[in-house]
Amino acid sequence: MPISKNKFREIYEDNKKVINIVLIFLFCVLILAIIVKIFDNNNSNPDSNSNSNPDANNPEVVEEVKITLFGNKVMEIYVGEEYIEPGYYAITNLGEIKTEEVEVINQVNTNKPGNYTITYILGDKKATRTVKVLEKEEVVGNLTLTLKGNGTIILNQNEEYIEPGYEAIDSIDGNITANVQVEGYLDTSVAGTYTLTYIIENSRLEQKMLTRTIIVTESNLEIAIESTNQSYTNKDITLNILASGTNFRYVKYPDGTVSSSKNSTYKVSQNGTYTFYVYDSNLNYVVKSIIISNIDKTEPSGTCTLEYKDGKSTFKVVANDTGSGIKSYDYYGNNRLLINKTTNSYSTTSRFTSGYVIIFDKAGNKRQIDCSVLNSYDLEVHFINVGREDAILIRSSDKTIFIDGGTYNKKDTITPYLKDLGVTHIDAMIGSHLHYNHIQAQADILENFTVDKIYYPQDLNTCYSTYCDLDDQKYILNAIKKYNKTISIMKVGDNFNIGDMNIFCIGPISFQTKSQNKYRQNYNSLNFILTYGDTKFMFTGDYMQYSNILKRFSKNILDVDVLKYPHHGNASLGKELVEAMSPKYVVLTNSRDELSSRSEKTYLTNVGASFYYSYKHGNILMISDGEKITVKTNIKASDYRR
Repeated sequence: MPISKNKFREIYEDNKKVINIVLIFLFCVLILAIIVKIFDNNNSNPDSNSNSNPDANNPEVVEEVKITLFGNKVMEIYVGEEYIEPGYYAITNLGEIKTEEVEVINQVNTNKPGNYTITYILGDKKATRTVKVLEKEEVVGNLTLTLKGNGTIILNQNEEYIEPGYEAIDSIDGNITANVQVEGYLDTSVAGTYTLTYIIENSRLEQKMLTRTIIVTESNLEIAIESTNQSYTNKDITLNILASGTNFRYVKYPDGTVSSSKNSTYKVSQNGTYTFYVYDSNLNYVVKSIIISNIDKTEPSGTCTLEYKDGKSTFKVVANDTGSGIKSYDYYGNNRLLINKTTNSYSTTSRFTSGYVIIFDKAGNKRQIDCSVLNSYDLEVHFINVGREDAILIRSSDKTIFIDGGTYNKKDTITPYLKDLGVTHIDAMIGSHLHYNHIQAQADILENFTVDKIYYPQDLNTCYSTYCDLDDQKYILNAIKKYNKTISIMKVGDNFNIGDMNIFCIGPISFQTKSQNKYRQNYNSLNFILTYGDTKFMFTGDYMQYSNILKRFSKNILDVDVLKYPHHGNASLGKELVEAMSPKYVVLTNSRDELSSRSEKTYLTNVGASFYYSYKHGNILMISDGEKITVKTNIKASDYRR
């Protein structure tokens, strides 16, 4: 049943005091709650405009401490040594360093052997380290005294005594030989027995003592030694031993063997000092030594050069022999003995492609030294007359290059020509481009000569479908496969040496494909510069990409002494390229004059070039000594045989 207003007022009046107290208490509780809330907010978010506190919604972080010990957890020291604390470190997980608050309890007694514990305490965290105090080990030394030579030495009266030596070693003090005291009396002029005493004392006052007995005897024993060879020899030497004297007993040889004969021999095989003893029946003895120094079984050594210059071949030898010394030299040129001389150089007007020297020493030893050939021949460039095709043979002192060759039937001209020159080996065979009238005859080169490397602008094995016709591969591809040769691709920028000749490739810069031109092989001709000394030769094949070449290479590179004109005279060069090359000599491998109708002849004439034609001048030879070029025409190969 609801309470009426009057009833409520009556209840209030009866309990007014109690009710007011309760209301005041509740008000106070409310005010206190508000204050606590404000205080918590201020502590948890001091910057009311910042939301950067990552722990604003996280529970309270509990602080933890970690103690870290430096050094070993188990340490060893000897009794009496100071213990040095390696250190420690204490930090809380909140990054607060508390090392100074760590309490260290050190129980180490360094005066008493045992195991001790050091405790490191911070709050409820603890770390320990063990320190082992060890007893010092007793130092024990070892002293030795050693006499060199015999403990008993017998001397003839008035013979000089030579101390054989001694040595004192202490395991702690080291080598203390200098501290050895030698005591005793010896007079070799008076026969008798003498004693020498050797005494050593170390730093610990330990002593060692040894004695040596010296017997000085009277005797008329004598010994003579004669060598059967007084001059230098590479053989063993026999020594004649002649002994004499009363009561002779035996001769003792250097190797320890003995002979009871007064006259005996002893063979020695190397230089050195050899000592002989002659004993009588009382063991008195005489001693004599001989020094042998004239045995030399070592070959001489040396180097040799062979140089052709100013019309002379000159051999120069640098020889060495540490034993008897150099006696003479045998000089050989092209495997023929030329002369025997005592001097280390020899000159002759004959020319040789090879040479060697046999060096003799005074003991009869000898050694053959091959000579390094230095420019024994000038560079030769042979333009072989095979009509309107190219066949070029280049050789320096020790290397040979063959370029092109023409159609296969030109082998009947080329191969005999090379053989007349004395060619047996070709270091590099180059095909200027993969056209049948330039490379077919190279098949016969592989049949008749050893060839090291083959250079083409493309791989002949794969060019047919893109660059080549069937006739271009005829003969030569079979020969390459037969002799298992590898084709090397020469490309623009290649720069390498063949002996003393340098090859620098300047073309073709770009390749023409089958669909563009039926003479695409000509367009793809190799262009390269051969440099020998200060002279330069330009080899061109059938075409020069002159506009591309002028864009890529400067005049100082293109400037040459000799130009093999491309395509036998029937090719364009342009005035600018001719002026950049400015050749002194132009060679045209042709059967008629094809250049006369071209403006290039005027350009070449204007730069001062001289012209040589196969159909006029036959086999053309250009000789370079590295500085100047000499031209010879209508030559016979046999006149230049090597």
